[in-house]
Amino acid sequence: MAQRGSFYPFALRVDDHSEEKKAIAEVAASLIKPGDSVVLDNGTTSIAVARRLSGTGVTAMALSLHVAAALAVEGGDEILVPGGPVDHDDLAFTSAGAAEAVRTMRYDVALISACAADPATGLSVTRWGDAHVKQAALASSSRVVLLVTADKFSLTAAYVFARISDIDTVITTGDAPLDLIKEIELNGPDVIITDPRASSPCL
Repeated sequence: MAQRGSFYPFALRVDDHSEEKKAIAEVAASLIKPGDSVVLDNGTTSIAVARRLSGTGVTAMALSLHVAAALAVEGGDEILVPGGPVDHDDLAFTSAGAAEAVRTMRYDVALISACAADPATGLSVTRWGDAHVKQAALASSSRVVLLVTADKFSLTAAYVFARISDIDTVITTGDAPLDLIKEIELNGPDVIITDPRASSPCL
């Protein structure tokens, strides 16, 4: 049975599974081409992706100020934020206005994270507003990529924003159980397994 997820402060999440997140970010960034329009979620993995995309010539909607700042390190990208209030802990945009702003654009790719990703329950987060912004990102994107470490597959959280079948590609870590990977693939998404020790991912 999946365990219940709870709010986890940003300061602790930044260093949690850092090598795995870097490996996921490397693969995620490789899926994005210069000129693509991308919505980048507010999770700590998204910050790692933003660092790799900085200066590559993308148009990016950043769902947190941390992600926007990471993208802005190098020039050459068009960086947008949805506006409105930011959450105190992680500087994320999770208001109803942010969700509406995200919906006004069309994106080639949405790079989405989740607090919990139990395949039976769905992709979920601990905040209502965060769930609605993520739903807006999914609805406005041609391709949706889920960035998630394997531990998230055994967790659930309060607010479900999508089913695993709503995702086109899952990028996760090598410690994900094989039977779980097969279950995910049966629901439709392609799965890319990363190994932080390897130079390239396994498909």
